[in-house]
Amino acid sequence: MAFCNFSKEYDSGHTIVDNKFITKYLPEADGFAVKVYLYGLYLCENRETDFSALNMAEALKTTEEQILQAFAFWEDYDLVEILAKEPLTVQYLPVRSAVGRPKKIRYEQYADFNKELQRKMQKVGKFVSAGDYVKYMHFLEENTLQPQALLLIVEYCINKQGEGVSPSYIFNKAKKLIRAGLVTYEQVEKELSNYNQHEGDLLAVFTAMSAYQRTPDESDYELYKKWTENLGFTKDGVLTAARKLKRGTMNGLDMSLTELAEKGKLTTEEIEGYLVNRENLASLVFRLGRKLGVKIQNPAPYIDEYVEKWYNYGFEDSSLLDLALFCMKTERGDFNSLDDLVQSLFADGIVSKEGVKEFLKSKNADLKLFAKLREVCGSIKGNAANLALLTTWREWKFNDEMIFEAAKRSATSSNPIPYMNKILADWKRGGVYEAKDIPENKTTGAGTNSTQNTRGYTNPAIEAINAKSDRERYYALLREKALTRADKYIAKANKNPRFKEISTQLSKMEIALAKAEVFEPKKLPALTEEKAELLKERRSILQTLGIEEEELQPQFTCVKCSDTGFLPSGVACSCYKPN
Repeated sequence: MAFCNFSKEYDSGHTIVDNKFITKYLPEADGFAVKVYLYGLYLCENRETDFSALNMAEALKTTEEQILQAFAFWEDYDLVEILAKEPLTVQYLPVRSAVGRPKKIRYEQYADFNKELQRKMQKVGKFVSAGDYVKYMHFLEENTLQPQALLLIVEYCINKQGEGVSPSYIFNKAKKLIRAGLVTYEQVEKELSNYNQHEGDLLAVFTAMSAYQRTPDESDYELYKKWTENLGFTKDGVLTAARKLKRGTMNGLDMSLTELAEKGKLTTEEIEGYLVNRENLASLVFRLGRKLGVKIQNPAPYIDEYVEKWYNYGFEDSSLLDLALFCMKTERGDFNSLDDLVQSLFADGIVSKEGVKEFLKSKNADLKLFAKLREVCGSIKGNAANLALLTTWREWKFNDEMIFEAAKRSATSSNPIPYMNKILADWKRGGVYEAKDIPENKTTGAGTNSTQNTRGYTNPAIEAINAKSDRERYYALLREKALTRADKYIAKANKNPRFKEISTQLSKMEIALAKAEVFEPKKLPALTEEKAELLKERRSILQTLGIEEEELQPQFTCVKCSDTGFLPSGVACSCYKPN
């Protein structure tokens, strides 16, 4: 159905133009407005035609916005009524009942304006049509802007847009000045001279940022005004920041200058020093990230939260990089862990390059010892927790030889570290600190199924720990088997895009159901029904894939404890079957 139609009172039948329209309204309108009115009148007679505002715009070789403006023009005269703008819906009213009056414009008053307007436009090969003249005169009639002031704006816009300049571009610029209270020739001339003056400044900024092809637009002038008038930067200060930004954007430069203003860095020297320092800090963040195995997208948050603070503590770049590498070696590959280590050193007064080196020398010696212990035990890790135990053992006055002896006696255990700790604790209690003093009948050892060493001595505590470890490993293997099998079927099902999509929808559905239950109970039935439909479709897909619903869940050997070894009450399950 066409977007134009008659009101009930309109006498339809043929595309007939009312004589009153021709004699009273047509002379006051430009040709384009008349074309739109007549075309719409034609569409009213052909209401069954599927015709939109876009179709009319294409037919008249114009835009939808221009079509809307033309109908708004006729609406002022009560010849049409715009019922909706999206989509555009227009109702034609009877001409005989129209009470709107054509806007009388004293054209002779604007003769000089129109002549000068035409002269300026012809400089760039533009010709001002009669319809455009009407638009300019209407604009002056509806606003308090002086005609000579508008001509200044026209010339400014021509310089900016060249042959691409349009009335709408000129009017938009004029409206901004009017909103700022600039309506006289003198006011507009002063404002535009500022724009022209700042054009060279902005071009210099673009050059500094390697944006050679850019020409300033309105938003650029507004930003420059903000920087120089509101924030207090000089031209040289802005250029200094732009050069440091290099291939940046105006928004990026705005963020940088805003940050500088917040820090009170306004002079060229202050800006230079601050930005150089930030560059150095950013470089350090990226280097630390590589040491820690962290991918850095934006260094700013890391600078603000960590690196700037570490610098204030007095740590040097090389020290921080060495500490980052140590964190990575000890399975603490993130900035939070590095921060914890730095804070700990700072609290102990270890800040200098020499102090950090001495600290790391000790810690790296611990890592070497762990590498040696690993050759014997195989499965121990040089992480922070184990390193802390090593520190404790040394505080117990055990040397590396004794620690190594404890490792050999724990070598066959699935988890050697607890056994080493127990053995060393036994030796400490007995005052045994050298290998030659270890009594043969008090030598402890650890095995997979026994805690008896070659000399026949059994330590009950070690035996209990071994038994617990064997039990935990038994259940861990059972759970791993069940979980792996379920993951295999889930992965197979997720290869079906619709199944994966439904799974996501069901996850969101649970949240929606929970919210509805508390806040909007009326929605529960519909949501429940929707969930049931999704589950039905999900089961159908699984059937097609040859997968049972239960196979997506871990099938544990023991249904009572779910292969954890413990019942919900906390009591050990009776399903344990040791080898």
